[in-house]
Amino acid sequence: MAFWHHAALATFALITISLTWTIMSAGFSSSEAVKDVLEKSVTKSSIALKVIGKMVGTAKIAENKVTTTATPLMVTSETAVNLDPASLKITYKVVEDESHVITYDNIYEGALVGKSYNSASEAIAAAKEKGLIKVNPLTDTEKPDTTSAFFYWVINQDSDEALQNNEIANLVIIYSDKDRPTTGEYMKIEVYDRQGVILQLERTIPNISSSILDLGGKVKEKT
Repeated sequence: MAFWHHAALATFALITISLTWTIMSAGFSSSEAVKDVLEKSVTKSSIALKVIGKMVGTAKIAENKVTTTATPLMVTSETAVNLDPASLKITYKVVEDESHVITYDNIYEGALVGKSYNSASEAIAAAKEKGLIKVNPLTDTEKPDTTSAFFYWVINQDSDEALQNNEIANLVIIYSDKDRPTTGEYMKIEVYDRQGVILQLERTIPNISSSILDLGGKVKEKT
């Protein structure tokens, strides 16, 4: 029974992650080769997060800028990660033109608790309704003036605020107009709990030739 439970969970996870963006059918450009992908589950904390699929982004082709990203995550152990903003923070850094650096100590606004969502677009709309973000870049003509991060559940077993074993949550980042990364720029995202860093994500933005970007999902273990 345990085997079939985990097999069903894995199958459902793959199906659900494939629905991350409702406009995924637009496809990825073959020229969008990710230059650098680095993901670490950092062992300074007793618990950590791990990436279980691709980071997917939306972009404005004419402006050559990334507007949002979503990354599916799970915990690495039998314990849980409390997604309450009082227990967690997320830092953001982007290096523009190899010289100008934008850094934020905490962009985390919280999690959508109580239900699961079938797509990132659905979750972003809900995040605006609940006040986690001010602007929905997928539908609003107004551009965000702050960079914000939130979590939503893809698989939620008990509707509480902790990400636990056998659950999946997406980390969504909404980039403000001035902070939006562009082709060739480097960005680094770190998730902290009270004990230290539990996840590091690093990306060099590929050529933006599609409104949907494949930002990679290869995991490089810490050495």
